[in-house]
Amino acid sequence: MSLKLFYKLFAAAVAVYALVVLVWPAALRVLIDDVSAQVNGMNILITFFVLVVWTLVVIRSLLRAYPRLADWPRPEPLWIGLVWLGLCVAYTGFEHGWFSFPDFVYDEDGLFESATALAMLFCAGMFLVIGLGRRAKQNRLQAFVLFVLAAFCTLLLLEEISWGQRIFGWSTPERLENLNAQQETNLHNIFVGYNQLIRLVLSLLIASALICRDAWSRGLDRMGLGALMPPAAAIYFVPFLIYAHIYDELYEEVVAVFLIVYAVNLYRRLGPKTSAPA
Repeated sequence: MSLKLFYKLFAAAVAVYALVVLVWPAALRVLIDDVSAQVNGMNILITFFVLVVWTLVVIRSLLRAYPRLADWPRPEPLWIGLVWLGLCVAYTGFEHGWFSFPDFVYDEDGLFESATALAMLFCAGMFLVIGLGRRAKQNRLQAFVLFVLAAFCTLLLLEEISWGQRIFGWSTPERLENLNAQQETNLHNIFVGYNQLIRLVLSLLIASALICRDAWSRGLDRMGLGALMPPAAAIYFVPFLIYAHIYDELYEEVVAVFLIVYAVNLYRRLGPKTSAPA
């Protein structure tokens, strides 16, 4: 089954919607909550047009790389997509007031925020263990990248819990308090107003690598890092990742699920007891 007509129709719909938003910016409000629109309208508008340009460029790539339905990898495991979809629907409904949750679900240090922190702790440990295994097998470059991933997950964990401030109850340093939107000891709340654009740029870099997986894999293979590339089915993470960039907490949740699946997949292929090629 050819997908070329679908790609072209989708590109046309995106272009038309972008023109409508250009003439009538309020048309973008259907995708965002009222508070964000009022506080962050201009940055959201810029973010939207960055996404439009990227989408149109990617559709040209899809026309060449995935022209038929058979060219797409199987969405395995399928349940991961259902989890991402559930997270997106639940959080979007919560933000827009379509339905409500008990306070403990999305409160500060509530269920989902705590789950994200625990997920980062789990992933940091997994990447560290795999990295130690790679170093033992004399693959130092892979080990180094895995240690960087472990450090990155640790940083995300510490940011999520404000570096332990809400656990141990210390006060925020005065200089940081004046910069931080929530007067907390963390970095990500310093960039409030620009977070959405930052998340989008990061998302598009990851998405581009997953969509152009073959080219990235060839380059990483030459460096001895090809085994660290996510499986082809990770391409189905792209729409959820890009959509989730709209909301802080949702983005963290969606990325956390991806990192757990990625870390477990790596452990199965490269864990200490495996004999995967260097």
